[in-house]
Formats: sequence, structure tokens, C-alpha cells
Amino acid sequence: MVTVLHVYKEVEIVNAALAEGTLKEPATVTISYDEKPGIQALATTTPDRPPKPMSSPAMVRDYEYKRLGTVSLLAGLDLHTGPRDELVRDHHASADFIALLGN
Repeated sequence: MVTVLHVYKEVEIVNAALAEGTLKEPATVTISYDEKPGIQALATTTPDRPPKPMSSPAMVRDYEYKRLGTVSLLAGLDLHTGPRDELVRDHHASADFIALLGN
């Protein structure tokens, strides 16, 4: 935990220097990465119904759905510049992580 907190403190210091203008670009790239395998891919079976005055204040969606299998989500965020990369795949493999790093 100490190592992770140290990395985030370094990011804070570098980002403060970038904001002040004393540093033009960070010496290293710091990426925060997370993955979520097994997300259910669902589709609605009927179109959403628009809101009705005095009846339903929000869109109404039917509770029925069609299962389309599962997907894996991989995401990375550059902690200095902010751009993020994401990958949604039908499977979960190490090649997907390598592909995310190549983005």
C-alpha cells in the first residue's frame, strides 16, 4: 500500500509542477489501469416509452431483456494528461492487455 500511495503522491507533485509551468512534461507516464471481466451484455425487447405528464416523470423501460452474452472491459487513464483508452472484448486474455498498452 505504501508503494501505491507513493506513486500517487509523485503524480500529485508532478501535476502541480505542470500546472505552475515549472515542468513542461512529466519524466514518466503513469497509467491507472482496471479491468472488469464478465459484464452482461443486454438488449431491450421493447422500445423505451417517453415520460407522460402527471403519470411518469422519466423514461419507462420494460423489465424484460435479451441476453447477448458477456464482455470484458479494460480501461487505462493517464494520470498526468487525462486521456483514457478503453477496450471492450468478447473474451478476456493477456493479448487484450497488450493491445490496450499499444493504444
